[in-house]
Amino acid sequence: MKQTHRLCMLALLSLVVAGCATTKGTIAGGKYQSPLNNFSVALPGWTGLKIKDQNDANGGSVSFHDSLGNLWAITYLRLPAGSDAAFIDDEKRYVAYRDYFNSIAVPTFSSRTSKGIRTVREEFLGEGKNRIYFALIDLPEGSMLIDPKENQRFDAIKGLLIFDRNGFMYMVENEMSSVFGRVDPSTLTTKQLEPLQEILKRLKDSIFFK
Repeated sequence: MKQTHRLCMLALLSLVVAGCATTKGTIAGGKYQSPLNNFSVALPGWTGLKIKDQNDANGGSVSFHDSLGNLWAITYLRLPAGSDAAFIDDEKRYVAYRDYFNSIAVPTFSSRTSKGIRTVREEFLGEGKNRIYFALIDLPEGSMLIDPKENQRFDAIKGLLIFDRNGFMYMVENEMSSVFGRVDPSTLTTKQLEPLQEILKRLKDSIFFK
């Protein structure tokens, strides 16, 4: 992926991951439809659900969160014209997923906390066309919720899945709440990560791609 394209993607992600105060997508029948009409997804049944989204002509993001620290997010970016040929090749596609995470997602998340980001785990899940990229990141004071005792944001541990569909790169995100006590993500075993990965897979599978 060329450096200029990486910079364009980074600029877009820095815009869309932050979200905004209004909803630009369509909400109807218990579903959210993106402004670019590239996907729809069922709304989570959380009490006090809040939705933030943002987009431009080439991509955007939507986040769903509540007052208890639940957070889902979907970030999407239109792939450059002519990239279809590269994505037919499995190995090139896997390289693109890894490049997206390290060159785009990591700098974007890092910009949201002064204490930096720590990548705890990276691996591929699944095989062939269903293979997806999983990453676990640690964001000190990176949660949307504020600890009233310390007057600072809680730490955030986020699980991410990266994949492509119909000419778009997607990243789905789930936050493990630190409200009930700090967890060192580097101590989590493969078995302990399975519930987080299953949540992410269910979120991915609940998306209807157009």
